[in-house]
Order: sequence, then C-alpha cells, then structure tokens
Amino acid sequence: MDIKPEADDAGDSRPCLYLNDDQCEALGITTPPQPGQVFLIQAKAVVSRVTAEAEEADEVATEGNTPDVYLTLCITDMDMTAQAADMASRLYGS
Repeated sequence: MDIKPEADDAGDSRPCLYLNDDQCEALGITTPPQPGQVFLIQAKAVVSRVTAEAEEADEVATEGNTPDVYLTLCITDMDMTAQAADMASRLYGS
C-alpha cells in the first residue's frame, strides 16, 4: 500500500491510498468498483515516525508557537465496506 501525500495538478492534497491486486483481494474487492464509489475504511495504524518543527518566524503571529507536527503511520490492519451513499446523505438526505 502506498500513500501519495503531495498535491495533484488540481491542488488536491488529501492523502490517497494505492492498493495492489493482492491487497484488494485481501479486502474482498474482486471486481473493479465504479469511480466515485464510496467505501467505509476502518484501520489500525502504528506511529512509526514523528517530526516536529518550530513555526517559521513569519507564521508565529498567525499560527502561534505550536510546532508543526508530521506523522508517518504504518497501517497494520484494515477493513473496507462498500457504502451505498455517503454518511451525510444518510443522516440528512440529499
């Protein structure tokens, strides 16, 4: 499993998981889902690396002295379930 944290050409910087065929089969995904299909992911992860950096001088005024924290998480267990609709639509309607 790979995670791509950098922004794409459209500026989307959300982390993405990339699963290979063996990983998909282990999760029970044996036929290709449609693009846009929503999955509920439940995972257990272990922190494998932590980095903290002091705020840059020009950011202290707006962000305070709290350090920037970066984590590397190693996913040790994961389960996926296909969802018919996103949770907000289920709770509040479309």
